Amino acid sequence: MGHYRIVVSGDGRMVLPDGLRQHLHLEEGGLLLVREDDGRLVLESVDDAVSRAQALVRRYAPATRDVTDSFLAERRADGARE
Repeated sequence: MGHYRIVVSGDGRMVLPDGLRQHLHLEEGGLLLVREDDGRLVLESVDDAVSRAQALVRRYAPATRDVTDSFLAERRADGARE
């Protein structure tokens, strides 16, 4: 992780230095999300934001396979009773 000096133009545009874009694998037309975090700006790729969200969901939600297996077992039991 390096430090970069980025100038904000009058219309709010910023240019990310080439070395930073290469390090983050950002290509022309790439999409970044910006969020404010305790007075700091955090830029992240959409892929990184999705991965972060998925990891958060995995911490609090049961695994899909477990839910599906449980549902199918209940359906089979219902069918056996009928």
